[in-house]
Amino acid sequence: MAEVETFLFTSESVNEGHPDKLCDQISDAVLDACLAEDPDSKVACETCTKTNMVMVFGEITTKANVDYEKIVRDTCRGIGFVSNDVGLDADHCKVLVNIEQQSPDIAQGVHGHFTKRPEEIGAGDQGHMFGYATDETPEFMPLSHVLATKLGARLTEVRKNATCPWLRPDGKTQVTVEYHNDNGAMVPIRVHTVLISTQHDETVTNDEIAADLKEHVIKPVIPEQYLDENTIFHLNPSGGEEHCCKRHCPPLHRPGVLCYWRA
Repeated sequence: MAEVETFLFTSESVNEGHPDKLCDQISDAVLDACLAEDPDSKVACETCTKTNMVMVFGEITTKANVDYEKIVRDTCRGIGFVSNDVGLDADHCKVLVNIEQQSPDIAQGVHGHFTKRPEEIGAGDQGHMFGYATDETPEFMPLSHVLATKLGARLTEVRKNATCPWLRPDGKTQVTVEYHNDNGAMVPIRVHTVLISTQHDETVTNDEIAADLKEHVIKPVIPEQYLDENTIFHLNPSGGEEHCCKRHCPPLHRPGVLCYWRA
């Protein structure tokens, strides 16, 4: 079989208003609040959200005085969820908190509670998922990942500075890069496809969305050298989001995630 000389690689990034990212940011904010007052805090915090409700639960052992409900509302408000029109009202949504202390047996096993040497302490089962490092970008990440992440950050920027006032918090970006196999080194050649699906208000047309995304999001982020006449752009490709749900959510999310907290 002949060696493949080129291939496509796709990376995806979700915006701060996406349900997955919203939950991540709330859990992160709880951890930050605990560590700010008690560096020895042990935090296993989970967050879920559905239909104008946010629930924070888990096992936390800390000396910090944490107002979990305030953290939830402040985080939602900072993202831009300030009314039902955008899918979630930070000041009026239902917040459920179910936090308990870590069980003594688990605490003894994985933290030692100062009774064990570090090499005798076991590992807990909380984990972070990660990809791989590469020298193809200054960030040491695949170009597709870097571009998808920067597009998402740019979406947030032009929403918050009112360059694109029709934008709403939820959104997803996806970039496919064509690579060339240069004696084992994977060299990015060009951007093959750009997908941006974003939540928006009901006043903007599909043509306006596409034009604004190209001018204010894609052009400032993707270097011109990677774009050509064959680059494919999918900009809110499903058309009007009123067919998705009442809150004008972006299309092409995973089933069960797209509208599960706003429908």
